[in-house]
Amino acid sequence: MKTPAILSARTWRATLHLVLDLPLGVLSFSYVVALFSFGVGSVLTFVGLPVLVACVAGARAFGTMERARTRALLGEDIPAPAPVTPSRPGFIGWIRGMLSDGANWRAALYAFLLLPMGVLGFTLAVTLWSVGLSATLYPLYHWVFPTYVGWPGYRLWENNGHSHYISTLPEIAATCVAGIVLVLLATQVVKGLAAVRGAMARGLLS
Repeated sequence: MKTPAILSARTWRATLHLVLDLPLGVLSFSYVVALFSFGVGSVLTFVGLPVLVACVAGARAFGTMERARTRALLGEDIPAPAPVTPSRPGFIGWIRGMLSDGANWRAALYAFLLLPMGVLGFTLAVTLWSVGLSATLYPLYHWVFPTYVGWPGYRLWENNGHSHYISTLPEIAATCVAGIVLVLLATQVVKGLAAVRGAMARGLLS
């Protein structure tokens, strides 16, 4: 018998992956944008190129962590890119090799894109799960409002002194049904976003 998606460990690992995308995206985006901007702005000085190398080297190291996270939470085993091969010996050759390596720049692009993807994934996952589960379970905790809050039910809105509460049996049942629909939608949205994130990692981190 197939396990329902809401009870599947894969669904919740994917949800965790999407939630973690936001804080990690803030860090990676800030790092890449700050160093890339400073490096490009000072490329005519002796510090510009080393700063750009630090940008892509940090992004490549971040990509290593992201491949491990993708493997653990999404089940995607992404091979590491080939090592950087300097065009010639010495410090200058190493800098040229780092800045001419396509995998380094793909990792930097991944670090940059993780923030907008993180905002999208975090917002959808947290909103759908929280609203869906709270609405689904509303019949179980409806009694709290008249008992402890003094309301006949959950207050949907208040306008010019008029309030509407979810208090009647049909309203409570409709809220529960709507919550179940949102939960089912959440499982599919999480699955779809996880597939997009897996494809993003495969395309930019290998």
